[in-house]
Amino acid sequence: MCGEGQLRSALDRAGYEWVTSHTFRRTVATRLDDCGVSARLVADQLGHSQPSMTQDRYMGRDVVIVQALDLLPSH
Repeated sequence: MCGEGQLRSALDRAGYEWVTSHTFRRTVATRLDDCGVSARLVADQLGHSQPSMTQDRYMGRDVVIVQALDLLPSH
């Protein structure tokens, strides 16, 4: 057993059956985005040739832009 199989086995034994290797990719992308790293650099880290794909799939999802609240009229 090597690579993904070892990871899967370790995660299962630890009680993290829901975690996949893709979960780690999303975590890396989210943390880099939270730290203000550019989409180009996040795309490079994930191995994407197009930063737009990285932005569409990994960055800024479900994020409320606090500055936008100041611009919108309140009722």
